Amino acid sequence: MSNRIYNKQSEHDGAVRAAGQIYRKHGKHAWINPNGEKNKSWSGRYIDVIAGENQQATSAWVIEIETDDSVNDTEARSQWKDYSEAYSQRWYLAVPSSSKTKAEQLLQKHGITNCTVITWASNQNGTHTFWGLPGLK
Repeated sequence: MSNRIYNKQSEHDGAVRAAGQIYRKHGKHAWINPNGEKNKSWSGRYIDVIAGENQQATSAWVIEIETDDSVNDTEARSQWKDYSEAYSQRWYLAVPSSSKTKAEQLLQKHGITNCTVITWASNQNGTHTFWGLPGLK
């Protein structure tokens, strides 16, 4: 579970669900693990979003979603470093647009090189926009 302020959990879970919906809308299969749920693991980790071409996918795009308050040194040192070691391939860190630079600095500080930072935003109408979700054209 993330080092997140309690009232930010619903913001996080909304973004996780939205990413899953975006993948499904594009014909991909997506598993989500919001709020500590353990619906699907990848390499033994319950990362927030796991998406693949189909339900039998042998490779996947794995995405950890953060809120502005959880883009911090504690997360980078523990959870992000763990994901970096568990996922031999590239994995993705989705952060609010305003936190992108900070996330990139933390990845560099902790020597995490197999992670790409992508961004997201909550829209006024309750939807979410993501920039850079892997596997979509």
